[in-house]
Amino acid sequence: MKLNLGCGSNILENYINLDKFDYYNPNIVHDLEVIPYPFENDSVDEILMSHVLEHIGQDPNIFNNIIKELYRICKNKSIIDIRVPHPRHDDFISDPTHVRPITIEGLKLYDKELNQIWGKKGYSNTPLGLIHDVNFKILKVDLKPDEKYKKLIDEKQISQSNILEMMQKYNNVIKEMKILWSVIKN
Repeated sequence: MKLNLGCGSNILENYINLDKFDYYNPNIVHDLEVIPYPFENDSVDEILMSHVLEHIGQDPNIFNNIIKELYRICKNKSIIDIRVPHPRHDDFISDPTHVRPITIEGLKLYDKELNQIWGKKGYSNTPLGLIHDVNFKILKVDLKPDEKYKKLIDEKQISQSNILEMMQKYNNVIKEMKILWSVIKN
């Protein structure tokens, strides 16, 4: 089973399209902040969340419940394809419906292996994987540069390493992040 959660107008074939609003006629109308989701335990192979996660879970308890619910419905090794605006891009900053920045470091907090390493080293990172008994691993991150920087890369005026350095310092360098997150269950 493949889910397109928070689908909006992006209705996909071969997916169960779910959205809070019925405006675009999704297969299922359901608010992602309302738990439980209408799916069985360990029933989902793949989830697409394209420009959704930054809109939900402003309250940390609700956000953690969403993460636990994603974990509950996914099979072992399921893939969650997360696409979000970079938190330092105007696309994120200017939208009043964006309630939470989604970052690589924030998603790593749900990785039990990293939680254990951090604990042994005495780091202060919150071990959300251990606290909530969920386990996710980041498999891949693709960064989509803003058009201005994409052009500079294409013209070989700046390199990928320049972009990585610049995104730490400046706004509007990276437009979108695509993160493949894997569900790890024993």
